[in-house]
Amino acid sequence: MSEYAFLLAIAGVLFFGAMSPGPSFMVVAKNSLSLSRSHGIATALGTGLGVAIFAVLASLGVTTLIEKVPSVYLLFKILGGAYLLYLAWRIWQGAREPLVNVDVGSESDTSVFKSFLVGLVTQTSNPKTALVIAGIFAAFVPADPPANTALIVAMVAFVIDFSWYAIVAVTLSANKSRAVYQKAKFGFDRTASVFLGAVGVRLIFLEA
Repeated sequence: MSEYAFLLAIAGVLFFGAMSPGPSFMVVAKNSLSLSRSHGIATALGTGLGVAIFAVLASLGVTTLIEKVPSVYLLFKILGGAYLLYLAWRIWQGAREPLVNVDVGSESDTSVFKSFLVGLVTQTSNPKTALVIAGIFAAFVPADPPANTALIVAMVAFVIDFSWYAIVAVTLSANKSRAVYQKAKFGFDRTASVFLGAVGVRLIFLEA
């Protein structure tokens, strides 16, 4: 099993990367607070799958293409930034809407699935995530990796990212957290909107 020791370093980098605040945290927090625990966990499932997809693409060399070909990276940046700006606008528009209590029995598959898609698209719209995963492969994966390395790294990435954001979802969907959010919904939503909008603008216009 020593041939897989490099996975410990990869897991550590992925863990601290997942914990760093960013668009993924914002959408998981927003859906957990404003909708329900199920919606938050579904969003976390989407962000975890997004990281796993990038891990598979990195193993195939696709993320290197994003890094090395300026036109591909530029397109990725514009599309990702545009999505974040759209998401920011939606949250800004809904800031004055009252918090709706969603009962477990009334949750529709479509709304939970939408939360999953929000997490997935938010994660995969960020080219920096792709480059981080590509850097992890370049730095830690041996030149002659053991069997199934790409699959194992993808699974590790998914488990770490999903587990962290599932904890966030469970914590923020608790009644006390939702009660606090209900009182501060306008300010929280507008702050989240400004944050996501700023990330989107930076992604399109400022990131190299």
